Amino acid sequence: MALYFLEKVQSFFLQLINSGSKCDVDKKRLLKMVARDIAQSRYKNLFKIKTEEVEIEMGKFFFTIYKTIGKAQIYLSKAEHSSQLKRCVIESFMDNKLLGIPSRLTARSIEERGKTMRPEELEVQVKKEIDALSNAFDVETVRIIDGCYNTILRLINFIMFDYYSLLTQFDSNIPEHDFNYQPEYRRILGEKISDNLKDFMEVAYAVDMGLDWKYAIKIINVYKNLELISVDEWNKLLVKLQDVQSASIFLLIVRFVDKSPAWQVKPNIPKEHIIDTWLEEIRLEAYEALEKLLNTRRNAAVTAIATQIFGTMNISKLTNYTEEMTTGFFAKKLEGYTHTIEMRYLKAFMQLIFKNEIYPVCEIFLIKGQWVNHPLSQQMSEAAHSLMTISEKIDAFDKSLGTSNEYGDKIRLYVTKSDREKSYIKYSNNLFRNVNNNAQSIINSAGQSLIIIGKYIKAFLDDKQKKKHDFIINWKEITAAADVDISITLQNCYQKIYDIVRLFQIFSKPLDTAKKDKE
Repeated sequence: MALYFLEKVQSFFLQLINSGSKCDVDKKRLLKMVARDIAQSRYKNLFKIKTEEVEIEMGKFFFTIYKTIGKAQIYLSKAEHSSQLKRCVIESFMDNKLLGIPSRLTARSIEERGKTMRPEELEVQVKKEIDALSNAFDVETVRIIDGCYNTILRLINFIMFDYYSLLTQFDSNIPEHDFNYQPEYRRILGEKISDNLKDFMEVAYAVDMGLDWKYAIKIINVYKNLELISVDEWNKLLVKLQDVQSASIFLLIVRFVDKSPAWQVKPNIPKEHIIDTWLEEIRLEAYEALEKLLNTRRNAAVTAIATQIFGTMNISKLTNYTEEMTTGFFAKKLEGYTHTIEMRYLKAFMQLIFKNEIYPVCEIFLIKGQWVNHPLSQQMSEAAHSLMTISEKIDAFDKSLGTSNEYGDKIRLYVTKSDREKSYIKYSNNLFRNVNNNAQSIINSAGQSLIIIGKYIKAFLDDKQKKKHDFIINWKEITAAADVDISITLQNCYQKIYDIVRLFQIFSKPLDTAKKDKE
């Protein structure tokens, strides 16, 4: 039994040896065929089979290419990733009526247009222009544009091949981008430039005679506003290149010097789709510019209103729900806190204005006033007392975002983990939405109560002037109870309520609409 097993093992290894021997024989036979093909090629002068050396004629071939495309190489180092190049391609296929639209949707153009237009009107106009661009490209047009751009990428890849590094192996003294230099070529071992030839074939085999190179060159020249490539010189080079490729001489040389007779070229064929990306870039730039314009106007309006309400009073920020915290969250692509400005001004208004100026006036009417309809006083009383609790609610809300509190610890944990685990971005943003909804709820509650108080104060101003009163019967007693002119005091209170409500509205409505909403 043991002898039988040993015979089996011996037989197995003999098969492996024989198989390896057969592979070596086949490989040698194929390499001989490669050598024969090189010897019979019309480009046999590029390679010496016996010494496996590349002849100086190959150096001359590459220097000819280098002289033809070298100038373009200098200018096209970043063209592969250029948005401007994509725009040149796309606009070359656009209807003349639409050509001006992309330039109108730049940040600079929108900023200029915003000087003479209201933001909401400009936004409508921008949306129409973006829709017009989006609808301009049907399936066939998109196919043609993508084809043109990918042809240009093939050309750029061919141009940007490192010819200089390859040529220095033929002449180590050759200066870069000196096309008048006369190289002193030398033979080199094929194995030393095998990798260079492989890289060259990747881009060269993508240069197909059937593509529209004339149009591709035209776009590149327009893109740089220079004649980087001569169409005539390119066509001459293209014919030579195609002839070399049809002879497969570089492929044969690589197979021979690498002793790899089955090696194949993998051409670098770009397959880019540029319309959707281009449209999205335009849309993002336009809407970001609109948002910046709106924020600038909003901030100016808020500052003006805040100055009118508070004068030179010092307005303190909240401890945790702040703009500074939000900046850090935005840097991590998170939603952050969205009502920090409103909350800061609301708290200041409650503490500095309502408590000291407006609530004492409300008390005069609620305590000393004889109401025509007493249930009406109940509505005003509830609104006034509700507003007196707003500061405490804001403090409790802000504290909940601090250390060792309900939302604060969760936010810090989720934000930290969001750097490493994408799922925590979603969890973080859900938390931010809950926090921001709570802030909005406080603002809405305060705003509704302020509007109620404002309506009553406005009604008191009108009622005081009437002979037959609709709200308060004992105006003489009310006037006497006040230390100052009651009419002026009511007017000042009403104005400040109107201003703070308008400030809140700026964050939820277009600016021009908010200005009209005087209660």
